[in-house]
Amino acid sequence: MTQNMVEQQNRNEKGNAGVISLQTRLVLFTLFISLVPLVVISVRDILQTQQALTASAEASLRSSAEQTANSLDTFIQTTLEAIAIESKISDFTEFLMLRPEQRPVSKEIIRAQDLLKKLSTKDTENIISYALVDVHGQVILDSSDAHAAVQIEADQPYFPQVQFSDKPILTEVIYDNFGATTITFANRVLGQNGEFIGVLRIKYNSNILQSIVSESAKTTTDSLVLLLDPTYIRLADSRNPSLIQKSIAPLTLVDYLLAVENKRFLDLPLKEQTTNFLDFEDALDNADTQPFFSVDITPNIPGDDTVAVAIMETNPWIVAYSQPTSIFLAEVKKQTQTNTILVIGTTILVAIIATVVARALTNPILALTKIANSISQGDLGARAIIGYPDEIGTLATAFNSMTNQLQSTLVGLEQRINERTAELQKNKLELETIADVAREIAIIRDMDTLLAVSANLIQERLRYYHVGIFLVDERGEYAFLRAASSAAAEEMLAINYKLRVGKTGLVGNVTSTGQAYIALDVGSDAVHFENPFLPDTRSEITLPLRSRSITIGALDIQANVSNAFNQQDIQTLQILADQLAAAIENAQLVQQVEGALNELTKSNRSQTQQIWQSTVSEKNTPTYEYNGLQVNAVPQNLAPELLKKLVDGNPIVLRSEKDQTSTASKKNISTLLVPLTVLNQVIGVIGLEQEDPSHTWSDEEIAVAQAAANRAALTLENARLLEESQKRASKERTILEATARIGSAINIENILQSTAEELERVLGDSEIVLQFNTGTTLSEKDT
Repeated sequence: MTQNMVEQQNRNEKGNAGVISLQTRLVLFTLFISLVPLVVISVRDILQTQQALTASAEASLRSSAEQTANSLDTFIQTTLEAIAIESKISDFTEFLMLRPEQRPVSKEIIRAQDLLKKLSTKDTENIISYALVDVHGQVILDSSDAHAAVQIEADQPYFPQVQFSDKPILTEVIYDNFGATTITFANRVLGQNGEFIGVLRIKYNSNILQSIVSESAKTTTDSLVLLLDPTYIRLADSRNPSLIQKSIAPLTLVDYLLAVENKRFLDLPLKEQTTNFLDFEDALDNADTQPFFSVDITPNIPGDDTVAVAIMETNPWIVAYSQPTSIFLAEVKKQTQTNTILVIGTTILVAIIATVVARALTNPILALTKIANSISQGDLGARAIIGYPDEIGTLATAFNSMTNQLQSTLVGLEQRINERTAELQKNKLELETIADVAREIAIIRDMDTLLAVSANLIQERLRYYHVGIFLVDERGEYAFLRAASSAAAEEMLAINYKLRVGKTGLVGNVTSTGQAYIALDVGSDAVHFENPFLPDTRSEITLPLRSRSITIGALDIQANVSNAFNQQDIQTLQILADQLAAAIENAQLVQQVEGALNELTKSNRSQTQQIWQSTVSEKNTPTYEYNGLQVNAVPQNLAPELLKKLVDGNPIVLRSEKDQTSTASKKNISTLLVPLTVLNQVIGVIGLEQEDPSHTWSDEEIAVAQAAANRAALTLENARLLEESQKRASKERTILEATARIGSAINIENILQSTAEELERVLGDSEIVLQFNTGTTLSEKDT
């Protein structure tokens, strides 16, 4: 190549003006060799950065969308579980079991109304009302107005749904009669025998969905969060609340009419209740296979938006989390500008140097070109040989310096990309762990199981040395270790390991202050407490478990390497701690409610047993027999051991002998005994006899007998209640009449005379003596 260049130079010197000179070619060649590596590296860096930023944005948007969906699922699931428990409260059951004419004057209405009002204060901002609805759809109690006019909600969407569902239901967002958007939770209220007696419903302002979505959008700037139903009607919009209840794209005529009929839309023209984002609708149709895509959904911002989609678990609603693509690709644009300036500057520098020294330095430049070729092929270790300290040596030195800088830049850039990638992977793992833990603990109600599962999940997923969950005792003196996951977990739990609040270690500090704390090097940290069970701890982070601004415990995570945590971990892991604290509070509330229900059930059963024992003891003959013609009183002949077998409420079959009335002989019979139960308490027994001893009682016969026994038990209880009410009314009427007559007297003699007469009339043939206390002690004889 050198020989060819020399021959070409000789031809140029001989006057070949039409041929490009060696100097020009050298300059061009030098520029080419210098720029190719820079352009290739710049393009590669730009593409790598764009890929990394796109992957980061996808992970971030997906995580944000899933977190928003989890927040909405948590709200819905928590409310469904709450109404499932509340609908079983005895105050509601007892009130609904009353006859309609009894309800307005009963004491049960006061308890039920007070309870509805208390429940409605759980969220005064978003709960419109709690209400009890009878089986015909009439609202008989409403927390919003105890004296409102009669309301019929049989035509509301929730009523037919809840009638045929054995679980709590949630309706779609609809317009109410006042033009406000609402959602309704509802559950059946069952009677003591499992019959459908009414509905407990909660009407929420749909702004609760908007508040959850808006809170999620605060975590990132310039983000747009949408909540859509299966027909792509907006249920919430973090940036444009005015578009709520408008569809993404125009609905078909059938869907539009159904939406108007179901109060999803107002009775307005379709074009006023829709937006024309047809590309967005097409992308949503394919969201199952492509949950991450780019589409223009913000016309006021130029360029496409990058969108991630998550499907909720409790409802087939869609969470779309978007951000303008230009935001997270701004770094790519900046890098492109920098690389362009670098290439232009390098081009100018090389062109000037090549032009000045081209003729005198042809051979050294060619040698230098070979080095450039080697570098362009990836050999960044190649360097030019500096022969003399002249211009050629200076050029070689500059070239080597440029190569060193380029190599350093590449190495540093790759290192930064690797560090950023590792950090993103760590954040992704933490967020996935948070989602998994939240999903797992959302269905756990037992406190010990909840804490153990949470500790194990965090330790297994994040691979930390030790994870411990501490809860503060009622006096606030000690934080007790309630669950842990590590090699020393069993030993620490066995000794009931505890730390003094505000005194000992990071746990004591965090449970006292309520602020997270990181010890990057436990050997030099003044707050860290050296735990003999965990000798390999090198760094530690402790986060508060907060419930309604009160620190109830701490989540303690320890690693066996130094500097394992940073400030970003506090923000990420605090989300996990808050999820855990909310689950702990829910578990505690469930335990309290279950305990109260058990106590109430025991009290009702005991009271029922005592009342019926007293009622039966007043009867001369508590046993009756129907012989096919008439009902006769007969002596009680049921053995005590049989009564014990019937306590569980299940029927039993006996084979026994029965005396013949016409003859002295006995005959074998088959008897079916079915218990009469009130509030799960056996008050009596129905016996059915078959003279055929080989008769086998079928399931259908037993079911009919049980149904008859249940109806008979309910009727007996109603009769007892009626008799008791009549006795009480008669007693009160007698007392009222007596006091009225006594009160009509105007002097002492008349009062005494009326009192004696009324007492004799009420008590029968009794001698009535009225005597004033004269201040002396009455003797036994006087008495």
